[in-house]
Amino acid sequence: MSLARLGTIGIAILGIAASANADTFSFQGNFIHDNDVQLLHFGLLTDQTVTLQTWSYGGGINAQGDTVLPGGFQVALQIFDAPTGQAMSGGFLPGSATCPPNSPDPARANTCLDTFGQIDLLAGEYIVALTQFENLSNGNLSDGFFYVDTIPDPNFNNGFATSFFQGTNAWELDLLSVDSAGTQLSAVPEPGSGLLAATALLMAGIGASRRRLRS
Repeated sequence: MSLARLGTIGIAILGIAASANADTFSFQGNFIHDNDVQLLHFGLLTDQTVTLQTWSYGGGINAQGDTVLPGGFQVALQIFDAPTGQAMSGGFLPGSATCPPNSPDPARANTCLDTFGQIDLLAGEYIVALTQFENLSNGNLSDGFFYVDTIPDPNFNNGFATSFFQGTNAWELDLLSVDSAGTQLSAVPEPGSGLLAATALLMAGIGASRRRLRS
């Protein structure tokens, strides 16, 4: 599999430190190309129902209480088992979040296309891949992504203009009920790709701020 482009200029991560109890984490960044792939890592100390939620399409208040501006691209999410790269169930696609509690984007005909998903996972280490719809996973992590490996096209949406609505290159993702996030990835199955190298570079370049303490 070819190198998945490192899909961020910079990432703000709130809640990078592991906590004694399952916690919430928020990530934000910007893609450079339509077919960028953003890989993030999270860990579970016990079996959990993990919730994934974006706010960057319609805007809103994320899990850390921060305002997220509307206008971002449509996000697709896929979870993989970190030690093996095996896909964990199907992916989560835009439009799976309801409005309310999410917000429609008035600049794009009040469409409600943030992404929401919940998945039951065993204790362990996982990877979540964040891509722009319809650059979907081809299967397991080593199988790559459609517009990276099947039909390589860094401009498949004509510069974040999904479904005839011009978006920005911004993304945001909340992870709820996880014990750690943003830590160094475990080994990804071989050989596969430059994804492992891209991930190592990604994690080395992350800027992080500690989570807010609960009162």
